[in-house]
Amino acid sequence: MQRHIPLEGLSNFRDLGGYETRSGTAIKWGRIFRSDTLAGLSDNDIRTVERLGIVAACDLRYGDERRNEPSRFLDHPEIEVMELGFDERPGESFLDSLQAFEDAADAARDYLLDNYSQYPFLYAKAYRRIFDRLLDGDRIVIHCTAGKDRAGLASAMVLRTLGVPEEIVLADYLLTNEYWDRGGRERPGMDPQTVAMIFSAREDYFRAAFDAVSARYPSLQEYLQHEVGLTTNERTQLHHMYLE
Repeated sequence: MQRHIPLEGLSNFRDLGGYETRSGTAIKWGRIFRSDTLAGLSDNDIRTVERLGIVAACDLRYGDERRNEPSRFLDHPEIEVMELGFDERPGESFLDSLQAFEDAADAARDYLLDNYSQYPFLYAKAYRRIFDRLLDGDRIVIHCTAGKDRAGLASAMVLRTLGVPEEIVLADYLLTNEYWDRGGRERPGMDPQTVAMIFSAREDYFRAAFDAVSARYPSLQEYLQHEVGLTTNERTQLHHMYLE
C-alpha cells in the first residue's frame, strides 16, 4: 500500500494505515487520511479522493483560511466538509506580526511551542467529532493548511489512541518535512531560520503537546476520557474497527 498519495494540487496527502501498534496489530490501510489544504485539489484529484471512499473532510483551519481558500469539497454530494477549526483566530496572525519581533526565529519557535502545548485542550471538541466519524465507520481526511500543526497533532492523537507508539507517531508527524510544498507561503524578506521555525515539523513542537497532556493527566487514556470524552468502550471499539 502507498503512504504518500501523489496529487496534482496537493503535496502532503497521506494514508495513516500500516503503522504497527504496541500489541503487534497494525492500522488498516485506506481508512484514515491526513492532508494539507483541500483548496488546491484539481478535478483529477477530486476523482482520486472520491475513489478512496472518503466521506468526511475534517477541516481544522480558522474561518479566514476557509474563506480565503475554500475547500473544493464544499457542496460535494458525497463528501461532507466538517468545519472544526475556530471561526476567529485566538490572536493576530503570527506571520503578519513578525515585524514586531527583533529575534523573529526565537519568537516563532516560542509561539509554536506555546500553541502546541494548548492544542490538546483547545481542539478536544474537534477531536471528539473526528472520533465520532470514525466510530460511525466513515473514511475521513484530517487537514488544515499545511497538514503540519493542527492536522498533524489531530492525526497524532488518532494514532496514539489506536495504540501506535509515540516514536512511530513522531516519525509520521515529521514526514511533512519530506512532502509538504510550502507554495510560496513565506513572507518576503523572511530569514531562513525563521522560515524553518514556522514551516517545519519539529520534534520539540510535537513533544510540547504531549508533555502538556502529561502535566495534567497521568495517562493519555485519562486525557481522552476527561478532555475529549472518549470512553474506554469507545477506544476498544475503535481498536476493533481500525486495527488488523
